[in-house]
This record gives sequence, structure tokens and C-alpha cells, in this order.
Amino acid sequence: MLHHNCLLYYITDIYYLKVRIIRICYDFLLFSGHMLQSEEYFDMLDSWNLDDLVDHITNTHHAYLKANYPLILKLIDKLDFTTQSDVIREIKVLFTQFTDDLAIHLVKEEEVLFPYFKKLAESKSAGSKIEPATFGTLSRPIEMMEEDHDDSHDIMDRIKELTNNFTAPQDAEPSIHFLYFKLKEFDADLETHHELENKLLFTKASILEKELEIN
Repeated sequence: MLHHNCLLYYITDIYYLKVRIIRICYDFLLFSGHMLQSEEYFDMLDSWNLDDLVDHITNTHHAYLKANYPLILKLIDKLDFTTQSDVIREIKVLFTQFTDDLAIHLVKEEEVLFPYFKKLAESKSAGSKIEPATFGTLSRPIEMMEEDHDDSHDIMDRIKELTNNFTAPQDAEPSIHFLYFKLKEFDADLETHHELENKLLFTKASILEKELEIN
């Protein structure tokens, strides 16, 4: 029993070490601006199991969004008050709409889709059957998530236009430079996050659902 527990702790430590290494590499890529469309990053994650990929997206990309969008909203609110700028005001309207939609979207993924993905992975690992989800097959829910992704990119593209590709005027105050930097960083993370879900996560889940003959 003691040997079994030691082995379990060892396996758990290895898993969290792997997650931490990926997180460090991800932070470096994000900070250095090489963001994330690198084939190496996608190839590495493509080799992961479905449940590990769910954890990575939740702990990295979802966590990043939740930590950063309130900060960006506060920056926008402050600048809207101090600058009375039409551009900042329109950014505020767009980004507020974006974050309202984002909050609902993340709940759908984390409380409905992602637990089902994990059940699929557990079912395959255990060689057992699972009951079909209340929403039926994954086809329509995934289509809805991808539509949400497209809508969010439309909003960020409009913000990119308003900000001259997130480039503040040279004489702009430091707060505006920082806001544009955060918006650019946010947009880059969002792009990679959605690429991972659309091209890797959703594909893996759909294939696994078909393999398990759930209909």
C-alpha cells in the first residue's frame, strides 16, 4: 500500500511538473511576442491526451482571460473618465460586450463541455461506456462554441482597427500605451486559445465520441 501511494505521488508530481513547464514556456512566448502560432507549441499539445489538454486550456488560457479582462476593463474605465476620448469610449462599449459574452462562454465550456470531454477520456481509459450527454452529440455544441469564437474575434478586430493595430500615438499618456499593450497581449492569447480549441480540443473530443459510438 505504501509503495502504491509513493508511486501515485510520483506520477502526480510528474504531471504537475509537466503543466508547470508548459506554463513557463507559454509565459515566455507570450511576453516575448512570438505568440503562439508556433508549430512546435501546437505539435507538442497535439500529442497530449484529451483530459490533459482540457486541463492545460483551463489552467492556462481560461485563467489568463479571467485574470486579465477585469484589469483591462478597469484601465478602460479610468481612461474613459480622464480622457473623454471617443475612441476609448467605443473601446469600452466593445470590450464590455466582449467580456459579458466571454463570461457566459467560459461557463458553458467549464461546466458543460469540458466535464463531458473528461468523461469521454475516462471511458476510453477504463474501457467502459457512458451515457449520451443531455445535449446529444457534440456536433451542435461545438458549432455554437466556434460561433462564439468568431463573434469574439469580430469584436477584437474592431478594437484593433480603432487602436491602429494596438499602436498608441507617440505622445499618448503612459496609461494609454499600457492599455494598448494589454489589449495586444490579450488578443494574441485569445487567438491561440481559440486555435487550440477549434483545431485540437474539439477535434479530439469529436473523434473520441465517435470511437466510443455515442449517439
